[in-house]
Amino acid sequence: MSLQWIENLLSQPNRQRALDNYRSLASGYDATSTRIEKLRLIALRTLALRPGEVVFDIACGTGPTLPLLAQAVGPTGTVVGVELSPEMAALARARMVLYKTYLNVRVAQVAIEDFHTAAPADALLLCYTHDVLQSSKALDSLVANAKPGARITILGMKTLPWLWGWPVNILNMYRARRYLTTYTNLDRPWRLLEARGAKLQLIHTALWGSAYVATGTMPKKHTENF
Repeated sequence: MSLQWIENLLSQPNRQRALDNYRSLASGYDATSTRIEKLRLIALRTLALRPGEVVFDIACGTGPTLPLLAQAVGPTGTVVGVELSPEMAALARARMVLYKTYLNVRVAQVAIEDFHTAAPADALLLCYTHDVLQSSKALDSLVANAKPGARITILGMKTLPWLWGWPVNILNMYRARRYLTTYTNLDRPWRLLEARGAKLQLIHTALWGSAYVATGTMPKKHTENF
């Protein structure tokens, strides 16, 4: 059993381990995520973005959804990709060089916990961001940087009921061991966000039920020191 697997049993995300992991994963990341491309499109459509809106792509990775978000909000809107990994953020910026007409996109290479913006989000997209969803400080930052009641869509991995789904769970947890740093709340990854007042509904599952799309709204009021 690999050390990564054991460390992921701990309850809290580990920022340094995530940085170390994605330093080596970045160059081949796009090739490993082709099977979720259709799910990304489903997640994006559920946001129902409108021209002129501000949208955040949280933990945007190499930026595959940034051009699509920019197209949805138009030239009067704003897209901000937030990414912890310098290597992943560099690839996201390089991707946007190919889309020179989208001048309304920027990539902030910063931990979510340290992210600040003058223009709060109308909508947030989180694609495979399990560590973010398990970090209290990261969630507090998301709430603080979003408009009360902002729309949110989450795409990610979850576990099946262990009674019958344990073979799929073990396989997926092993395969994902380097892409996240904690297995906490994999049965309902959005649990901590709901506890802060977000209203979320599971609307789609795929890959035998181990992938999900949940959508809804952020808390109606900002909370301090949850």
